[in-house]
Amino acid sequence: FPLWIEGVDTTYAPFIPTSTRRVLVALDMVRLSSADKVLDVGSGDGRFCFAAVSFFGAQKALGIEYEQDLVEKSTELAHDLVDQGRILFQKADLTNWRDSPTMQSKEWTVIVVFLSPEGGSDMEEWLVQEFERGVRIVALVFDLKHLKSLHCSLEDAEEGIWVYEKQQL
Repeated sequence: FPLWIEGVDTTYAPFIPTSTRRVLVALDMVRLSSADKVLDVGSGDGRFCFAAVSFFGAQKALGIEYEQDLVEKSTELAHDLVDQGRILFQKADLTNWRDSPTMQSKEWTVIVVFLSPEGGSDMEEWLVQEFERGVRIVALVFDLKHLKSLHCSLEDAEEGIWVYEKQQL
């Protein structure tokens, strides 16, 4: 995957891809397996979805991204897995998408998010709902510790990775 993608509109925020190392460390930390279905909220160029399916054998992955250029580039980069129906990328605005059937689907077992503290607070109700039903949440760069209903089970603050999952009894 490239470090930069030409032609992507960065008017409001630059697109800076997560390093391949961070992707692999995060998916390893969350113990991703072939039983998992991954939802990547703010999927950028699709590298989390691609790695989840290609390297960890996840059943499927869905990447949600606001920038149409990135949705198209993600689809192009992962075309073989898209053609197989194992990866899908969709354009969506999270301010009005969180109540959609896809976001409310109970099939996701792992959710990857890169949310500012404001974004995490804005999506708190949905994140807590998913956490409570047993979904593992991977937060990148910004932790979600301000969401008191979530339990951080693993963290690598140096890498900027936090994993939230319900405590095993």
